[in-house]
Amino acid sequence: MFAADLYIDRLELVPYLEPEDWQPVGARDALDFVDRLKQGGLALADCRHLSRQKRYALSLALRAQEILPEVPSLDLPRPVPPDLFELNEPGPEAPVLVSGNSEFTLTVLTGVLATTISPFYLLLVDCRGDTVDMAMVYQSFTPERLVRGLTTHKLAERVNHRRLIISGWCAPLREALAQASGWEIAVGPVCAAELPLFMGEHWQPPAGLMD
Repeated sequence: MFAADLYIDRLELVPYLEPEDWQPVGARDALDFVDRLKQGGLALADCRHLSRQKRYALSLALRAQEILPEVPSLDLPRPVPPDLFELNEPGPEAPVLVSGNSEFTLTVLTGVLATTISPFYLLLVDCRGDTVDMAMVYQSFTPERLVRGLTTHKLAERVNHRRLIISGWCAPLREALAQASGWEIAVGPVCAAELPLFMGEHWQPPAGLMD
């Protein structure tokens, strides 16, 4: 089996770090801090000055190869129903993640989302089963299909905000998606394992982890 590229090489840690994160351990800068974590010269257990959430998010990113489920490279689209998933009993303030309706995309995203107890809505837009990167190539992820998904699942009635988080692959569509939907569009990361860092304090670890 040829494994699909989950773009771990595109995962970024440095943009989420502030001087108060790396200075207390004597790192020269954020890059030096990350390098020391990756090479084992520094352990997150020694970074108690970081919030519990940030230590957890960093631990997930550093273990991306273990966290992300392996999926095969896709020869043909593998669609699942373009559905709305409610994770951890989301309420009206819960963030809304938007992606495509590929079986493999769903597998990867749910694998990452299983690492948090925070509530989310996950909206899968009908892009014929293409993964998000391929949906951009084949132009199967469109503003019209996003609006259809929002309307079908009555998202406007479920949440008290108007903010959607899309994959970094869909960044070129940001303005078009916002104009068509009337929602604010936030561009998330390319690699799903970066989501915990991107979501900040909203990505809460299960009880007992990182205490």
